[in-house]
Amino acid sequence: MNKKELRKKYFYYRQSLSKKEVLYNSYKIFSCLKKIFFIWEKKYYHVFLPIRKYKEVDTFFIVNFLLRKGKYVTIPYSNFHNCSIENCFFDQNTFLKKNSYGIFEPIPTQKYVVSPSFIEVIFIPLLIFDLEGYRIGYGKGFYDRFIDLCKKNVMKIGLSFFYPINKIIDIHKNDLSIDIGITPYHIFYFK
Repeated sequence: MNKKELRKKYFYYRQSLSKKEVLYNSYKIFSCLKKIFFIWEKKYYHVFLPIRKYKEVDTFFIVNFLLRKGKYVTIPYSNFHNCSIENCFFDQNTFLKKNSYGIFEPIPTQKYVVSPSFIEVIFIPLLIFDLEGYRIGYGKGFYDRFIDLCKKNVMKIGLSFFYPINKIIDIHKNDLSIDIGITPYHIFYFK
C-alpha cells in the first residue's frame, strides 16, 4: 500500500477505537516508554498534544510525568498559513484552548516560544510506522519541517496504537524516520 492508502486505512482503524481503548492503550504506551531510561535523562522535550476527535495517543501521561521530574516541556503551536509549528513552553500554569482543528494549544497570551534548537527528545504524532522507522502522519509535513530546525541528534519517538507494517513502499528521500517506535506492547529501535 502507498502512503495515501495507509493513511486512510489506519485513520479508519484508529477512529474505530473506543474512548476507553484509546485511554488504556495510551497508558500502555506510556508504560513501555518508562522502561527506556535513557530517554528521561534529557532536559528539553517536545510533546504533541492529542487531537481527541482523531483519537490520537493521549500524551498527557508523558507530559505530567516530565513535569513531575522537573523537565522542560514544550508543545506545538500551529501556524496553518505556512504549515509550520512554533515550539511553546508548557507548565502546570499554562492555559490550553482547542484551536479550530481540535488541537490543544496555549492561549496566545501564554505562548512563550522556545527555539527548536533546545529540543533533545521529540514525541511525534503518527498513524503507523514501518519496520525501518518511517512513519505515516497526516501528510502536511508540519513535523518534517519542524525537525529540520531541531538539533541533528534530536531523539525522535513515534507513538502508535498499531504494530508496525513491514514497509511503506513510496518513501521519499526527504521523509523523516523515527529513532524509536512505541506501541502498547512493543518498543522498536531504529538506526
